[in-house]
Amino acid sequence: MKKNFILSGLIATVVNLLVNAGAHFLFLKNVFETQQPASEEFQQQLERPSGQLIGWALAVSAITMGFFIATVIKWSSARTFGAGLKKGFIVAFLFWSSINFGLYASNNHFSLTWILADLPCSVAAMTIAAAFLAWVMGKEKQVQP
Repeated sequence: MKKNFILSGLIATVVNLLVNAGAHFLFLKNVFETQQPASEEFQQQLERPSGQLIGWALAVSAITMGFFIATVIKWSSARTFGAGLKKGFIVAFLFWSSINFGLYASNNHFSLTWILADLPCSVAAMTIAAAFLAWVMGKEKQVQP
């Protein structure tokens, strides 16, 4: 693996994680707390409290998403913020629609309200990370002879 690709994956990881965390604390946390699809007891059986999250698994999830975004941007040849925004949005919308509606279709744990609240936040985070990464890759290409 090339050094630039590893750096790109890490940049996408950080941007995606920061935007997702911001969306969670500013908007989604309230939706998830107030729009419970099942009883509090049932929810507690399904979800780990924040103090019991498995850190290494969370890190693997964030890193693999970052490298997924980096792969998409590299393969798409997007090298401007606008091109990354466009291509990132298409991939993000299709990816997160598939995940969210699949979870809604197959689980009693997810409500339609949750899905419709999470979808734009997840799409936005991935799109912004893709756009930023495309811009960074474009700048990097301009610097190299």
